[in-house]
Amino acid sequence: MTSPILLASSLLAVVLLLVLAREVRLRRALQTLLRRLITLWRSNTHDQSTSRGGHSHRNRTDRRL
Repeated sequence: MTSPILLASSLLAVVLLLVLAREVRLRRALQTLLRRLITLWRSNTHDQSTSRGGHSHRNRTDRRL
């Protein structure tokens, strides 16, 4: 009787571990994509503000990262 329970709990642990590994990979891929998009957006914004011949119109209350 304990053998099927042990087998089922072991199988559940393996499946949960695989799901967790997949989620971690997906999160890291999304972080990388977001980092690229933000870098591209910031460089594009910076290029546009310098091409206008001045600094960007930021004030002291603008605290973007």
